[in-house]
Amino acid sequence: MSLFNDTAYSDPAIDAFHQADNHSIGGQHAFQFVPRELAAKCRRLVDSYHGIYGHAGLPDMLWLSGARDIIECHGDLERIFKKASKLRGAKRANELFQLIATVIVALEVLARDYAGWGKRFPTGKKEAEKLLGELPSGRRVWLMDLYLNPSLGVRREFANTLAPSAADAQAAAWN
Repeated sequence: MSLFNDTAYSDPAIDAFHQADNHSIGGQHAFQFVPRELAAKCRRLVDSYHGIYGHAGLPDMLWLSGARDIIECHGDLERIFKKASKLRGAKRANELFQLIATVIVALEVLARDYAGWGKRFPTGKKEAEKLLGELPSGRRVWLMDLYLNPSLGVRREFANTLAPSAADAQAAAWN
């Protein structure tokens, strides 16, 4: 099992990454409403960002942004965060932190209807809004904004990684 819906889309990086931790709630995938295709695109965004800027600030990025509230409110994410924090191996810890970042960015993309993802997957959008809506309100730093607009300048190529491809749009039209 994985945190995301296993249907329709397959990406070797996402497949390998999902096998790292098997978490579910009541026999259901924890975030089955997140389209696998979106999860793969968010994973590539997170990978490309950390490929450029490194992983040194990733735990702080998660904990000091609004992602902390999401992590604390969701038992699976909290367990993964604690496990990653205790690991001795940096590579494995970074993979787990990146899994958390991928989940949160995907939720934010759906909830904010970024690049039309919420329109394409209205049920997923409602679930993401419900999950994010339960968090304390106030000034919130969106994790996806940190990835899309790094402090060293706006990186448009990162934003393009989340845009649906032509094949994706055609598949959605058939549904």
